[in-house]
Order: sequence, then C-alpha cells, then structure tokens
Amino acid sequence: MDFKLTKEQKEYTESVINFARQDLNDSEYLEKFSFEMWKKVSDFGLLGITISEKYGGLQESYLTAALVFEALGYACKNNGFVFVINNHIWVAQNIINLYASDLLKDKYIPSMVQGEKIGAIAITEAEFGSDALGMKTKAVCDGDNYILNGTKMFISNGPIADIFIVFAVTQTEPVKKITAFVVEKDYEGVTCGADIEKMGLNACPTSEIIFNNVKVPKENIIGKLNGGSNIMTCAIEWERCYEFAPHVGAMQRIMEICLEQAKKRKQFGNAIEKYQAVSHKIAEMQVRIEMAKLMLYKIAWLKDNNRTAYLETSVFKLFVSENYIKTCRDAIQIFGAYGYTKEYDVEREMRDALACSIYSGTNEMQKNTIYNMINIKY
Repeated sequence: MDFKLTKEQKEYTESVINFARQDLNDSEYLEKFSFEMWKKVSDFGLLGITISEKYGGLQESYLTAALVFEALGYACKNNGFVFVINNHIWVAQNIINLYASDLLKDKYIPSMVQGEKIGAIAITEAEFGSDALGMKTKAVCDGDNYILNGTKMFISNGPIADIFIVFAVTQTEPVKKITAFVVEKDYEGVTCGADIEKMGLNACPTSEIIFNNVKVPKENIIGKLNGGSNIMTCAIEWERCYEFAPHVGAMQRIMEICLEQAKKRKQFGNAIEKYQAVSHKIAEMQVRIEMAKLMLYKIAWLKDNNRTAYLETSVFKLFVSENYIKTCRDAIQIFGAYGYTKEYDVEREMRDALACSIYSGTNEMQKNTIYNMINIKY
C-alpha cells in the first residue's frame, strides 16, 4: 500500500479546507439544516466526488474521497451538516450508483449529484436497530408494483430527503429475506414525521418515515429481489468508512484548539501545557489521530482495489467512535469550566460525538462483529 499523495490530491484537499472554512461554518446553522449551505456544497462539486463523469461526477478515487472527507470534518465545525452530506452520498446515492439498474441510475444519480434531490437510507425501525433483519416493514407484490407498508425510525435526512433507499421484507418462508427499493417522498402514502429533537448533530434533520400502502414500481428494486441483505451489508461497510472519515478530521481540529488553549491558559504561574496531566492528553490525541488515519487510508485502498473491508470498517468504526468521544472528553478537561459552557465549541463537539457510538451499529455490536469475523478467519 502506497499512501504517497499526488499533487492533485493535496491541492484538492486544501481547496476543500478553504471552502469549508469560508462557507460552511455559519454559526446560525450549527443547530439547523441550511439549504443555502447545501447549494454551496453542490456548486463546489463535492456531492459527485466518486461518481462517473457520465452522471456529472468527478470520478475521483476512494482514497481521494477519504482525504477529502477527513478534510471536510477538519475544516467544517458543523458536524451535523457534514453528517447530512455523508448520508446523502454514501448510503443513498452510492447504493444506487453501485447496485441499481441503469434505468434507476439515469433517473436519479444526475439530480443527486447536482443536489437537486437529497437522499436517505431507511433501515432502522422502532423495535429493530442493531437487529436490522428483524424489521417488520413489508413489500408485497401486486402486478407491476410492490405495496409497501411499515414505519422506519431515526432516519437521518428524513425531513429533507426526496429519495429513500428502503429495505423491506419480501419473503417470510422458508427463510426471511429483504429487498432494497428506491422510494420517492412524493409517492402517495409516504409520510415524514417531525424533526426529532436530539442531543447533538442537530443540523442533520432526523425523523420517522411511515409507508402506508405505498405503490412502488418493480423497476425500483435495487439489485435483485430478495437480495437486500447483501446490499445492506455493503451499505453499512461504506457508511462505517466514509461517515467516520470526517470524525478523524474533527479529532485533528479539536487537538489543535486544545494545544492552543494549553499554551494560553495559565495555572500556578505556568501555561498548563507544562503539566504532564495536560500535555499527555494532547499527545494521546495525536496518537489516536495517526492510528485512525492509517485505518482510513487502508480501507480506501481496499475499496480502490475492489476488495471488501467489512472487518476493517468495523474496527475503524469502533476505534474512531471510542477515541473521538475520548478526545472530546479530554478537551473539556483541558478547557476546564469553560469547556462546559456554550461559549466554547467543545461542549457541542462532545454532544455531537456521543452519537457515533450508536449509529452505524452500536460499539457493542462492532465487538461482536469483529470477534465473529476473526473467529472465522483463524
């Protein structure tokens, strides 16, 4: 594996940092979604980063995408808004791009790349989170359509999405099987609930989605009928890589503000950086960042070489989520009482970070997955 960056990759990454710092840090929108900022991201071209030029994308490598989203997380303090972008690209648009028919690609990808349509993935249900295959949402064949009934819960991008990638049960006997469908918000019978109030990531609207006798054309099946489990697994693999790439950048940003604070803040006549209880926290932050980068770039290399990375993405997700939270907790300690106030960003960073131990599979589930996979491997 060679992670030597090209001149173009360095320049592109730097341009993303400059763009995000200038256009994506409006304090007015730290707690709510901004269509104005969404339009800026679209105009910048970020939404089609790995999509073929045929559909208006940039056709960049997955390593370049990893670098870019790490940079986005570093330069954009609005973690919720970055989460919106990632949900749109990696678990909605990307699934259509990789697994859907040419008909569906032609119909949806160009408008998603241009930001005209926002995407979301609908897997989770009120009673089934980690146990996704226990879902109750069903799709029953009716001529040239499937009739979709059920309720999905905690759907990121739900209130603003135009297109949903919906997973539903299409066979119960002899073995339960699911299928992935493209469902448009405007289909009759689709109802979006109100934005759920959350602890953090508030610039990413989240809601319940209800499907009541929704007529979905057969042509909207992604992949094969009853083949949704494999697509879901792949979606989660992409999600665990690219939705956590910005967290690596955020950890870098937090480490830097902690270093600045440690040099500036004085206790007992010395800058607090002089005390190992503080300096060691910052040193440990850097260790976490370097380890996370290596994992991220390895996964991107695997994807560029058409290889699966389910184990690697589970390890990455677990490592980053645990250490992102620890970095935020250490930052609050370094800032002292100021870190607990809304005057400084670190309390919001902490609220945003806590969610990453839950979404994309809880950390406890990651440990189960990792153990099961290494048990098979060895």
